[in-house]
Amino acid sequence: LVEAMQRRHTTLREKGRRQAVRGPAYMFNERGSALTAEEERFLDAAEYGNIPVVRKMLEESKTLNFNCVDYMGQNALQLAVGNEHLEVTELLLKKEGLARIGDGLLLAISKGYVRIVEAILAHSSFAGGLRLVLSPIEQEMRDDDFYAYDEDGTRFSHDITPVILAAHCQEYEIVHILLTKGARIERPHDYFCKCDECVDKQKQDSFSHSRSRMNAYKALASAAYLALSSEDPVLTALELSNELARLANIETEFKNDYRKLSMQCKDFVVGVLDLCRNTEEVEAILNGDVDLCPPTAYNRPCLSRVKLAIKYEVKKFVAHPNCQQQLLTIWYENLPGLRQQSIGVKCWTVLGVAVGLPFLAIAYWIMPCILNQTAFS
Repeated sequence: LVEAMQRRHTTLREKGRRQAVRGPAYMFNERGSALTAEEERFLDAAEYGNIPVVRKMLEESKTLNFNCVDYMGQNALQLAVGNEHLEVTELLLKKEGLARIGDGLLLAISKGYVRIVEAILAHSSFAGGLRLVLSPIEQEMRDDDFYAYDEDGTRFSHDITPVILAAHCQEYEIVHILLTKGARIERPHDYFCKCDECVDKQKQDSFSHSRSRMNAYKALASAAYLALSSEDPVLTALELSNELARLANIETEFKNDYRKLSMQCKDFVVGVLDLCRNTEEVEAILNGDVDLCPPTAYNRPCLSRVKLAIKYEVKKFVAHPNCQQQLLTIWYENLPGLRQQSIGVKCWTVLGVAVGLPFLAIAYWIMPCILNQTAFS
């Protein structure tokens, strides 16, 4: 009885596959014809990780079309990647003329399969790194089959590049791998840009243009990309949060999305401040690049990042305990023990300073000259 049920299940599955090959749009694409028995066996072997069968068919069969697709529009590479079969993926990548390598890469990135991503990136088609910066819609102009350009064969938007997808998925290791190979995310042009490229995209499909801008900003605002792509992630995140807040007021239809991304950048900056383990690290974040902003008079820190956070209204950053502790240290720098005193002692100290203020002013007027003369003598 069990064997009969298994045979019936297998028969129904194969029948369903043959019927589904036609699909609702079979008359408009090349998948109108049913798969051969050899192709079905090959796709099953790739899907279930049957390495000996895949190897034998690739080496011995002369009639096998290894780029054939199943009823879902996925080829053997996509099936192997989707089920995390590294060995099968490596066997398929050795075949010349393998199609949809880009879709296989995007699928591996979306699932976080680092080893498969590395195997695909080692393919000769990625030599030079150009394919890592081009989206599927840009690749289509090259007239090749690196991606599935029909909507049935891929689950990803045609403006998504590998590094954008990795940033969306917060895959730190994959983002690092792609960055080391030269992948970058280009910041979208200004909303009011009138260059030929922006004008053409607006005329062709304004919705796709807006969606591609949003996808790019989502990737730029991801913690994985901010942390790994910038030499000064805090400065980059602060400036990006301000830009996104400005876009929220311009592109009102995407106001909630831009505000969410702006808040995400602010949370990233606060998260970096959370990771500080000592005063030196806190000072490095609050002061930024000391070469561009040297200490002010009396060797006081410039606090450039704090000033920028105040300008961009990043209240969480300024109010963070680590930031406040450093500001209080600067405030009490001449009276370091005053912080630990009682309220009564603090009140008497303030009163004494207030009473002696005229004398202190005269002393300050005289003493700097003496100090300067001593310093230069």
